Amino acid sequence: MLSPSWLSYLVSKRFLFAIVLFCSGALVTIYSVYQWKIENTRQQEFQFYKAHLNDELAVLIQGKAEITQAIAVSITTLPVLKQALQSQDIPIQPILAAYSQRLKEQTPYKEVWIQLVDAKGVSLARSWTQRKNDDLSQIRRDIASLLQQPRYMNNFSVGKFALTFKSLVPLYDDRRQLMGILEVISHVNSIDRMLAEANGVRSVVLVNRDYRAQLTRSKTGKFIGDYYVANDAVSESDMALIDRLGVEAMFEDSQYRIFDGQLLISHPIEDLQGQRMANWVSVLPLSDFQFVNLQQTQRQIVLISAFIIVLVLLLVAVVHFKRQTEFERRFFFEVFDTATEMVFVVKSQRMLLANRRFFEFFSQFKTVEDFHQHHDCICEFFVSETGYLSQFVNGDFWLDYLVKHKDQVHYAKVKQQDAIYIFLVKATEITNVQGERYISVLMSDVTEEYRYKNKLEQLIIQDELTGIYNRHYFNQVLNQEIKRHQRYQTPLSMAFIDIDHFKNINDHYGHDVGDEVLKTMTNTICNELRDTDVFCRVGGEEFVVMMPQTTLQNAMVIAERMRQSVEILHFEQLQETVTISIGLVELFQTESSTAFYKRADNALYQAKESGRNQVKFQSEI
Repeated sequence: MLSPSWLSYLVSKRFLFAIVLFCSGALVTIYSVYQWKIENTRQQEFQFYKAHLNDELAVLIQGKAEITQAIAVSITTLPVLKQALQSQDIPIQPILAAYSQRLKEQTPYKEVWIQLVDAKGVSLARSWTQRKNDDLSQIRRDIASLLQQPRYMNNFSVGKFALTFKSLVPLYDDRRQLMGILEVISHVNSIDRMLAEANGVRSVVLVNRDYRAQLTRSKTGKFIGDYYVANDAVSESDMALIDRLGVEAMFEDSQYRIFDGQLLISHPIEDLQGQRMANWVSVLPLSDFQFVNLQQTQRQIVLISAFIIVLVLLLVAVVHFKRQTEFERRFFFEVFDTATEMVFVVKSQRMLLANRRFFEFFSQFKTVEDFHQHHDCICEFFVSETGYLSQFVNGDFWLDYLVKHKDQVHYAKVKQQDAIYIFLVKATEITNVQGERYISVLMSDVTEEYRYKNKLEQLIIQDELTGIYNRHYFNQVLNQEIKRHQRYQTPLSMAFIDIDHFKNINDHYGHDVGDEVLKTMTNTICNELRDTDVFCRVGGEEFVVMMPQTTLQNAMVIAERMRQSVEILHFEQLQETVTISIGLVELFQTESSTAFYKRADNALYQAKESGRNQVKFQSEI
């Protein structure tokens, strides 16, 4: 008969054997699940990366469209364009070429070309060649469409040279009749460079073989079969890779492909009719791919394994759990602290945690407790201004408002140590198992992007020579002021100014002297105007001053003051005195912008016919 000690020994051996057998079976099962989960996660990672890369490429293309259109709009403010459309004797090609060269030298946009097309679709000038007078309306669908329905247009197209991005902007005369089209053309190389810098991928832009016949003077000279390679920075190895895979495969669908240790992602580029004209193929070595979620999946499998072992070895599992929990806690705070945006957690309107970036920005505080000794909320640093967050928005505390409107974009203007910053603000509500409510807030500094946007918008409405507003801005403000007048019945006067004999100054002394006269005269008049007055250059030597809430009688005083201030100017380069003629009108209640402008022009004509250097007004229609 076995003794109790021996029985205990056998039981323990059997139990241990059962544990080993159970754990072995569990580990085999876990390993099988692990392999399936890893492969599934890899596929998901590739899908997520493909979506991310395609989204980023779409953002870059949209940014390219906005910048190219902004350049086109700014160029349309040049008076010489309309002059060239009215008279083909003006040598416009050197001006377009010089502008394109200036963009190349002074901006990041090195491959930008400009074309001026008249209202019949005939090319009047190209910045890159002397060729002109060919009818584009017969060969360019986009131009034909724009001539039928004038509007801003952005699209990709394939020509004789390359696949390019085009932004077309219509030009109108004073009667809003179409005079022509300004086209700004840019290459895809800049998108290629930005995508490579941001994501480390290589790009191969393939043009559909249907365009092979028209690419008679291809820029890169590279083809894979009949498919044109549109971007410059393409290696022979990447072309050979796609050739081995089969270039037709890249046009069959938009799925990712893995071939020869490379991840290939295809993004379609469509024409105006929605037909695929090209494919943007991004290439990334699998060795460079960062499997973020794969690591998380591996950790999950490890935790599951640990949980099964816990059922058998509770003590070991507890120790392991504590270590794992400590690791995850450190991992969370490491990620939390290394974030490039300000991140903080709030409970009951009081901040509990803040990351390192928060205290780098608010450098006067070292800890959350230190912050709360001086302030209750970060919203105390907000600048109250329309369009930006304040402590209360539509009756809600700003954090509650963010949570309720999380699908909207929110900005905060923050004043810190006498400097103003713009932040993009997002908030996420988190509830723990006890039902306690927390709000995680992320604030991204977009100050530089905001300033760049404002600078670009200023260039669009500002006259390049004089620094005052241009014709584009005048048209906007005139309609706004007329609507304000009709709604509130406040007076609105307008002065139409023309420099007397300015053409003689340009002819006898040169355009440099003429430009100096324009700038000096502009500065002089600015000193005579009020903050509410709007001063615009609407032509070569033609200017307009809009005077809101000003009667004709009061406007006469201002106009006479402007005239006298110019009359006493002295220019060393000129023998004669520079004077101005002014036509003055006050808006009638039901008068249109066209009629208002016409009366001002008639009053100016009367001032010139009466001997110049005087102010004339029209008080009747």
